[in-house]
Amino acid sequence: MIVAAICGAALALRVGYVLALRTTADLTGDAYQYHYGANLLVDGKGFIDPLTYVSGGRAVQTAQHPPLYTLVLAIPSALGLRSVLAHQLWSCALGAATVSAVAVLGRRVAGARVGLAAAWIAAFAPSFWVSDGLVLSETLFLLLVTLVLLAAYHLWDARTPRAAVVLGVVCALAALTRAEATLFLPLLVLLMIAFARDLALRRCFELAGLAVVAAGLVFAPWVAFNLSRFHHRVLGASTGFDLALVQSNCPATYYGGLIGSRTATCLPLLPAGTDETDANRYYRAVARTYVTHHLARVPLVVAARIGRAWGLYQPTQEMRLDAFVERREIRIAEWAYLVYVGLAVAAVPGAVLLRRRRVPLFPMVAMAVTVTVAVVITFGQARYRVSVEPVLAVLVAVTVDEVLRRRSHLASGATGEVDERRDAAPDAPETPVPAP
Repeated sequence: MIVAAICGAALALRVGYVLALRTTADLTGDAYQYHYGANLLVDGKGFIDPLTYVSGGRAVQTAQHPPLYTLVLAIPSALGLRSVLAHQLWSCALGAATVSAVAVLGRRVAGARVGLAAAWIAAFAPSFWVSDGLVLSETLFLLLVTLVLLAAYHLWDARTPRAAVVLGVVCALAALTRAEATLFLPLLVLLMIAFARDLALRRCFELAGLAVVAAGLVFAPWVAFNLSRFHHRVLGASTGFDLALVQSNCPATYYGGLIGSRTATCLPLLPAGTDETDANRYYRAVARTYVTHHLARVPLVVAARIGRAWGLYQPTQEMRLDAFVERREIRIAEWAYLVYVGLAVAAVPGAVLLRRRRVPLFPMVAMAVTVTVAVVITFGQARYRVSVEPVLAVLVAVTVDEVLRRRSHLASGATGEVDERRDAAPDAPETPVPAP
């Protein structure tokens, strides 16, 4: 009942944010693609570029984004709820579901009180709810990341084929939401093999193989669909990688004020309607040529990318970029950054406590490694940090639980001392009552 109440409060906050600040906001960038892409999908147009279709009526095939969030938004669209507000409110419901999943994760890791504390953090931390009103894939991705963590811990405990299959399925679904999640399964499998010293190596590989096969079966329909509609093979979750490369490897992001970031000004102009895979080959060649000629700058650029993603370098500029590109409210972005910093600091004692309790941390480490690798090969952005948000919520909840536990022990100890002194004290003489 308590978790249900927290989820209700989380839903109310998200809906309030949408109704108060987002109903008149214009959708741009990725949000535009997701919203209109879902409606076009329901209209039978398939996965086409919404901007090209809306502006010029041309149906250009696209796989710039993985398909799952578009498919999820297509559910209300198929029911006639096609407006931006409908997609925002649907995303708010997904956000509330994430709060429930975080509660289960916290309970699994460190007990019921930690689960409740983690749910409160997920309910109110801006990084968990701001994407709902923006109509961005982070809404669904947060839920799936939490499920991936739960599946990883379940596999660690159960060591069964079924648990391995579940992990493979949820990792594939996460990768079909955001492309960097393709790293989840190999990282989790490798770390499990490294730390499961009580399990025979052959058994580890058997479980890993089952997880990979399950992920492949979930991933296969999207790959098969893409093989039939582009000039060149698309074997990954999206075609957006080469686009990110060319926007993040250019003079402005190597020597200018946007070092470590990305900019559309570096995007070469191509004829309208160019097949994405043809464009990607050109983008890849341009980016590779630039990197080859500026190798001396690469270490500094990579450091800046990592710093941007983790909020250590140019955080104010990142907030302004997000406000410009995605129409985020700058005040909420500032608040979200301050809350993130506080959570990151408070998470450190939680990680130490779990380590001392011999709770495996490798699923959480895999999320942080994914963030770092993704920004190293593309560009630094706070949105890439979304993979660690459920981790921070749980670790901070562990810290809070430990603080409350110690305060409770101190209070009970002090009360016990008072009671002992009272029991040991001699009876005080009665005060004589004066005669009338």
